[in-house]
Amino acid sequence: MVDFSSSIAEFRQVFQYRELIRNLVARDLKVRYKRSALGFVWVMLNPLLIMIVIYLVFSQVFKGVQNFAAYVISGLILWSMFSHSTSAATNSFLANGGLLKKIAVPKIIFPISSVISGLINFCFSLAPLFIIFLLTGASLKPSGLLLPLCIAEVLIFSLGIALILSTVVVFFHDVVYIYEVLLLAWMYFSPIFYPASILPDSLRKWMQFNPFFHYLSLFRGLLYEMGIDGAALGTHFLYGFFFALFSLTVGVGVYIANRKKIVLYL
Repeated sequence: MVDFSSSIAEFRQVFQYRELIRNLVARDLKVRYKRSALGFVWVMLNPLLIMIVIYLVFSQVFKGVQNFAAYVISGLILWSMFSHSTSAATNSFLANGGLLKKIAVPKIIFPISSVISGLINFCFSLAPLFIIFLLTGASLKPSGLLLPLCIAEVLIFSLGIALILSTVVVFFHDVVYIYEVLLLAWMYFSPIFYPASILPDSLRKWMQFNPFFHYLSLFRGLLYEMGIDGAALGTHFLYGFFFALFSLTVGVGVYIANRKKIVLYL
């Protein structure tokens, strides 16, 4: 039986451990780039270089996409925030097993720190995004002030997935490798570097069930002019909110149901 009272108490403790979360995030960022000559600069260079490659390969194929460079890099940085957060979270309990066995801390802070790390990477990735906007002449919209709502949805969705993965991986280590394959397939089924309009009707109808179709459409539609009206943006926001809430609910449920057994399997 799930002890909801102790679970709620654990969630309340998260704020008390904010200093530990900050240290975990800093450690993750340092470890990720410590052997690189350019270090943290790669956070900004990586999406820019990938965008250039995709632009050179596909710009002639997708001529109908307005401001293709802006389209690609905006999709890349949002997707990277999600993929980095969830991939880093898969081993968050296993990697910190020694600490969890020695000190009584809320276990949930480890997947939370992975998601925050992804958010920080995203914030630095905004620099190349705006550089591309300046170079291509893509016009920013006033609705860009609402972008935090879209980003919040993606973060909540990411946290739900992170909680599921970090918990399940403790018991089934192969999930790490399965998720790598699923993440790659998910990326290709999301309109990151191609417009959803090119898909045949048989596939396009399934795109509605892809959370990132809605997050990408909302992010781009709020950020710059790409022909998405207010009603469509509202629909994408509602779909995104539903997927975020569903993901978090399932993630918290999986975590609560197994949190007392996690240390035993580390």
